[in-house]
Amino acid sequence: MMTTPPMLAVHVRPEEPADCDRIGAINDAAFGGPVEAGIVAALRGTDRWIDGGSLVAETEAGEVIGHVLLSIGDLLADDGSVRPIWVLGPVSVLPEHQGRGVGAALMRAAIEVARGHHQPLVCLLGHAEYYPRFGFERARPIGILPPAPYRDENWQALRLPGWTPVMRGTVRYPPAFPKD
Repeated sequence: MMTTPPMLAVHVRPEEPADCDRIGAINDAAFGGPVEAGIVAALRGTDRWIDGGSLVAETEAGEVIGHVLLSIGDLLADDGSVRPIWVLGPVSVLPEHQGRGVGAALMRAAIEVARGHHQPLVCLLGHAEYYPRFGFERARPIGILPPAPYRDENWQALRLPGWTPVMRGTVRYPPAFPKD
């Protein structure tokens, strides 16, 4: 009989300069390669970086075991206007700690950062079964189109209190993200 691993108590906080290498290693381990760590590193210091939008999950022993990133993308409206919006990702947890609530703690904290900055919308590309528990829904039906031909169930948005139905258009990720 399989047992579920116990939930892990973590403290979520903004990244500090000393965390950068660890964040890269966590992303590499979680995703099995350097793409996501490269995105995070390439965004640091750019105008697409959100102060306080790179969060780490730290154990009671002080070990950083997870990371989530919020960054600034663009919503390109049909009328040609461009509005900045926030995009979420990558979200990474060391494989040995996955399934223990670390990713959920990171997600809740990231959403609270977005709420605290009065963001109307957060978009992401991710697992269709995981992100709806945090309020994300398919983005295309609410008029938020993906920057590439992503599958509808994976292209998701979270409508926050400032969202209105006039927010419609195609999302453009920051340049650090790969072009699909």
